Amino acid sequence: MDMRLAVIVGILIILSSTVFAAFYTLWFFDLLPLDPELAVKIPVLAIVLALCFIAAWVGYVMATAPPRPKLGRLSPRENR
Repeated sequence: MDMRLAVIVGILIILSSTVFAAFYTLWFFDLLPLDPELAVKIPVLAIVLALCFIAAWVGYVMATAPPRPKLGRLSPRENR
């Protein structure tokens, strides 16, 4: 049953990405009655927001990470 769900989700992703690509292409070339400038502004905004999210996530991980354990030097006796 899980495999059938994966196939359905995969087909939905294929169809939605194809429809969106066609819509975006028509919009980009001003073949739809929408402002074509938004076709550039919205993806740029999405990319900038994604980069800000990644930077914030890295900062959060660095700020909340537990401290590293201190590594002491082994004496010659313990080295054996």
